[in-house]
Amino acid sequence: MTTLDLTRDLAPDDDELVQMLSEGRLQEAMTGIQERYGRRVFHFVHGMVRDTHLAQDVSQEVFEKVLWKHDLYQPGTNFRAWLFEVARNQALSALRAQRRLPRPISALQAFDDQDGGDLLASIADPREDRALEEQEFMAAFALAVDELPEHYQVVFDLCVRQGKPYQEAGRVLNLPTGTVAIRILRARKRLFGALQKHLDRLRRPPACFQ
Repeated sequence: MTTLDLTRDLAPDDDELVQMLSEGRLQEAMTGIQERYGRRVFHFVHGMVRDTHLAQDVSQEVFEKVLWKHDLYQPGTNFRAWLFEVARNQALSALRAQRRLPRPISALQAFDDQDGGDLLASIADPREDRALEEQEFMAAFALAVDELPEHYQVVFDLCVRQGKPYQEAGRVLNLPTGTVAIRILRARKRLFGALQKHLDRLRRPPACFQ
């Protein structure tokens, strides 16, 4: 066994890190949680808010929630799912807070100048809620792709994100076309399972699932 393997074996799991928080070993526990999930939480939040500085602020708020509200997590369940639900809620709160911020005078004047303009109708536009749902989905989608096994990630990126034909991807990866097709199929199946709850809320599934 290598030193790296031994280190991984000795690393505390998620529930052990939460238990460390309960025991007051705050710095040690939060360091472990942030090292394990910091990058993923940031990318997930950024996919929703689409602003780097806001994503950094929200991500910090997420880990503050973990620090002070870890007792809400039920040990033995799924810490990762709980953490990303916290991240989702914080990101949505940040987006809704932005929508409630006072508009600049120039923006209000523009509404006054429009025939029949209705500022309240604009603020309550249901299209904004659909946009939030789509932003949330794309953030979850990026995270789910990032967590695919590497051999699925590669073919999915080439064929779906870059739009390369299976034959061309096979040449690039030195794989039979049939193997590429099977890996794409299995990648889609994994993604569909991971994103089912999000897909149920969308009126039109993304092209990569059709």
